[in-house]
Amino acid sequence: MLPAKQFEILNRIAALHHRSLPTYLTYARPWVRIGSESKAGIIEDIAADHHDLVQRILRVLEADDRPVSLGDFPMAYTDLNDLSLDFILQELTRYERRLLKTLEEIVTWVDRDQPSYLLINMAIGLAVGHLENLAEANGDSPAMRT
Repeated sequence: MLPAKQFEILNRIAALHHRSLPTYLTYARPWVRIGSESKAGIIEDIAADHHDLVQRILRVLEADDRPVSLGDFPMAYTDLNDLSLDFILQELTRYERRLLKTLEEIVTWVDRDQPSYLLINMAIGLAVGHLENLAEANGDSPAMRT
């Protein structure tokens, strides 16, 4: 059984990824101009990574037989409906940066011998990769990625 603090942390990370902006955008897809399909595919890839991570975390959480709460999508996401893909990708970059910062803060609260430590580090690695892909899609130079 996970200690209560570890359970809460994993539940929070699962919720952050389950109700993430990339996941929302799979339901409220941005308009994609012809020729920009590969850029739109980045959103799908990030959302798929978020979904896979949530599934891994849920397997750990559900083994404890405690209630899991993943919450709802923030209403602020609806402000992005009907905006251009290029604008959405910029917002997604800001979102992933905030997510990475949150994850890097959370990992400092976790004991290295807990299962949550590996899952959080996996989430951090995914966020770093997502930011690299978004920077490439946005045409950012390596110097602009930091």
